[in-house]
Formats: sequence, structure tokens, C-alpha cells
Amino acid sequence: MSTRIIFVRHGVTELNDLGVIQGVAETPLTDFGRSQAAAAAKALKVFNPMALYSSPYVRAMQTAEIIGQQLELSVIETTRLREQGLSRWEGQVWKDIAAADPQIAQRRNSEGWWFCPPGGEPRLRVRHRMLAFISEMAERHKDATVVAVTHAGALYFLVHALIDKVPIGRTHIRTFNCGFSVVEADGERVSLVSLNEMAHLQGLRED
Repeated sequence: MSTRIIFVRHGVTELNDLGVIQGVAETPLTDFGRSQAAAAAKALKVFNPMALYSSPYVRAMQTAEIIGQQLELSVIETTRLREQGLSRWEGQVWKDIAAADPQIAQRRNSEGWWFCPPGGEPRLRVRHRMLAFISEMAERHKDATVVAVTHAGALYFLVHALIDKVPIGRTHIRTFNCGFSVVEADGERVSLVSLNEMAHLQGLRED
């Protein structure tokens, strides 16, 4: 029996639009972000999910609540789905960080799983808790589908782990706001089925 987990990145926020690093910042969805979440909810109905989980951060919870209203599911908070904590980088733009400290930029691109943002959460810890979430779902929801609302950074490291790729340098792995990435867990086998599905968002227009 396999478990399908549909990971959804939260809807867009004002800081997303500005390219600002959010991390643990409690930033709400924009009106367009809410529209994205509603479109995601409509698309998720066909999968008949049995449970809905979310990171506890505001932007994720708001996304999950919109999804939950349409799917008639209560939101279950879990810190395993939270975004990587980035400490003093939060509220800044990456190009400014790299310009101010070229050495830390070089380390970020070369140390792979061993890199930890200054004062932040190690990449390996993010990897561990996201994989632990999959194991928990496989045990708790056998032969069922669940939805998990999370963040770009958390998904970035999860995908790297699932495809056995070390996060070195800049890769083309991207997840967009309210896109779907599907994982199936069957015993000891965990497979990435799809990445960043976006068809349900086509036609949305940001005012």
C-alpha cells in the first residue's frame, strides 16, 4: 500500500513579490495569493485527500485554511513542514547579502548539505525533518492521499534528497507559489512523481 503526499507551496506574499528572504517571518498572503490557494483547492478535490497538514507559519496556514474550506478538511499544524530558519538574512535580498559577504556566498554554493546560514537552521536538519514527515505520513495514512502545505526552501532540500542530488551551486529546481509536487511512499521506497505542477494556476491574473 502506498501513500501519496501532495506538497503545495504556500500562496504569494508581498515579500515574495519583492524577492525578499522570508524564512520564519510571519507574512500573510496577498489577495492574489488567496486566489492561488483557491485554485489549488479546486484542483486538489480530484485526488480525494484524507488529511491536510501545514507549516505553522501564517502564509502557509492561510493557504491551508483556504484549501481546507473547499475540501472540508481541518488543518493539522506540524513544525516539520516549516521553512528553513535563515536568521539575520531574513528581510534582505540575496544579492545584497552576497555583495556584503562574498565568502559566505561562496560557502553557500560549495558546502552542500553541510552549510548552515549564520545563526540559522542547518540544511541537514531541514532534510531530516522533511523526510521524517514523509515517513510519518506513510505510517499514518497508508493507501491514502494527503496534502502538505510548506515552503520553497523546505521543498528545495526535500527534492534534492529524493533525487539523491547534493545542493551545490545554483540548480534549476524551483517550486512556484501554490504549485504541486507529488511524492509517493511505499514501504522503504519513496519516489518523486512530479515537480511543480502549475496547470491549475493558468489563467489567474494578478491585478
